[in-house]
Amino acid sequence: MKLIVIIFIFVVCNICLMPLAAEDNLEVLPVTTAWVSGELPGKFSAEGDWIWNGEVTHNEVSTHKNSTGKGIEAHGFRTDAIVGLNQESKVIQYVNLDVDNMPSGIMLKLFLAAGKDIILYWEGYEEVFVELDEYIAAWYMGFIPKPGIWTGLEIDCRGLDIKSAELLGMEFITNNGIAWWGETVIISPSSGQPIMD
Repeated sequence: MKLIVIIFIFVVCNICLMPLAAEDNLEVLPVTTAWVSGELPGKFSAEGDWIWNGEVTHNEVSTHKNSTGKGIEAHGFRTDAIVGLNQESKVIQYVNLDVDNMPSGIMLKLFLAAGKDIILYWEGYEEVFVELDEYIAAWYMGFIPKPGIWTGLEIDCRGLDIKSAELLGMEFITNNGIAWWGETVIISPSSGQPIMD
């Protein structure tokens, strides 16, 4: 009789512990948020010429571009819809370069809290951002994307040594040419999902 009771208790304990073991093995799924998607998020302040277009779309939402296609042009924003980033986060910026007015280089600035900026750039065979202040630290991200197609520029926070930060805004920079900027997508584990005040 004692043996039967012991076996019964053992079986009941295992059944009760099974959900706990399953929870330990749960995968933390990423949270994907379209931060800039057809409009700027939250209460924002914008700089430069923002040209929105509903004819050139990405994922069926309006895109924005620079104005003249001559020289270095920039437009940017800061917002109260802050995004929390950690080392597992990624920022994906979609861009489509004009086939008939191909830029020689593009650049992105991420405005982080505490006045820290991260600058990233892509260019062709020619160095086109050399006239910028030599003391500005920028990350070379590779060859400029092919024109005429949507390309997701992936910004990996781990590769940029971002452990914990708040993203306040961005700046979009084009050198000699036209770039259509599509959605800005933030991918983070659920523990680092956007704050979005």
